[in-house]
Amino acid sequence: MQNFTTRDGCTIAYRDTGAGEETLVLLHGWSQSQAMFDRLLGLLGPELRVITYDIRNHGESGRTDNGARIATLATDLNELLDHLGISQAHLLGHSMGASVLWSYIDQYGTERLRSLVILDQPSVCVTMPWMDPAEITQSGAILDFAGAEGFAQALLGADSATARRSFLTSMLTPDVPEDDFAWLYEENLKLAMPYGAKLLIDHVMQDWREVLPAIDVPTLVTGGEVSHVAPTSQEWIASRIPGAKLRIFSRTEGGAHFPFFESPKDFADVLVEFLSSATER
Repeated sequence: MQNFTTRDGCTIAYRDTGAGEETLVLLHGWSQSQAMFDRLLGLLGPELRVITYDIRNHGESGRTDNGARIATLATDLNELLDHLGISQAHLLGHSMGASVLWSYIDQYGTERLRSLVILDQPSVCVTMPWMDPAEITQSGAILDFAGAEGFAQALLGADSATARRSFLTSMLTPDVPEDDFAWLYEENLKLAMPYGAKLLIDHVMQDWREVLPAIDVPTLVTGGEVSHVAPTSQEWIASRIPGAKLRIFSRTEGGAHFPFFESPKDFADVLVEFLSSATER
């Protein structure tokens, strides 16, 4: 594990493995960590250089009261690429990590992107007042304002641990082994409150739909047939990104919110095939 320090003094823990000419950067989701990609890493082959890192206040990265915003996390990513001297990379964002990538593209464009992988993230999480019923269905919004506020309050309350356990349960297939669940839960708890609740609210209140048509690099959008994120929302995202490919994982392929953890071989096969096609352009 290595570290670098952001412009505002936060230490970011990262791993830099492999020595291939092509670089892949993996971004985890809210209350998760880079360690959740460990099962995937050994399946990607030696021809890739793979970067994983813990988003600020997650995993083994530093703790700070600053930057509970998706835009800040996108700037952290840009600084990490600068720190590692990476001019171009394939970027994969899981869950909130996808929102970080959309924010990155919104702020910095796609010049540094070789390709993009979006993994099971709605383009809008909360139903907004300006959305009609068709837009709500298309986007896959999973909360209303009251639901977002209620979840944040639960995270800050005396029964926060139960709320977090229930949320994690909703993101996994019923077949997940108990020891896997216990490990994932412990990684989730590394994100402390109130920072976690602040970041959650900023995350779910974003509307990324206008960014999608501006994505001009090879893109793979993935979802799961038993995920809490509606697969139709991933189909809609793919339809809005020019030339994007779509892959929905079945339940037997770990097709809830963590296919790379529950069925890493199936996910790795799809990812490696996509990256190979993206590098041929």
